[in-house]
Amino acid sequence: MGTESKYFIPLSEEQTQVNSYSYEIGDEFFESLEDAEIKRGKASVKLTCRKDSSSFALHFSIDGMVYIPCDRCLDDMEQPISTEGKLIVRFGEEQETEDEDTIFLPESEKGIDVQWNIYEFIALAIPLRHVHPDGLCNQEMAAKFASIVVGGEEDPAHEGGQTEKPTDPRWDVLKKIKK
Repeated sequence: MGTESKYFIPLSEEQTQVNSYSYEIGDEFFESLEDAEIKRGKASVKLTCRKDSSSFALHFSIDGMVYIPCDRCLDDMEQPISTEGKLIVRFGEEQETEDEDTIFLPESEKGIDVQWNIYEFIALAIPLRHVHPDGLCNQEMAAKFASIVVGGEEDPAHEGGQTEKPTDPRWDVLKKIKK
């Protein structure tokens, strides 16, 4: 990704104090990124670039929908995305800073490609646990899952139609104490 990318922001050539950019991203956006876990989606991205004396403040506003696997049934599910993010870009050698949103670019760079930054803001907006609303999971997969998991442990009686596996007698004694 270089200056030919449509997500390239030419910072060194910025003439005005504030510039705005707008992107409509779709499946091709996600597919073009290597190592991206999200492969499908659609979103609107609004980017404002404000020039200060020594830096550029980039403000991202992203609204849309991505398709990710449900944690429960593994079918794709729609996940709405609405997020905002900020990056500070400075030219010069990288310095120690407490602000993790600051990026340092070499003086020779003409700008920044924000495609991966847009992806990261989207990925960070996805909840840790993503499941279909009740009743919308793939029923076949849910039935298989229910037949294997009972109370958080595998139920050997349902595993491949086998009968219950013999247990270690020491555990049987401990189970009696528990009751």
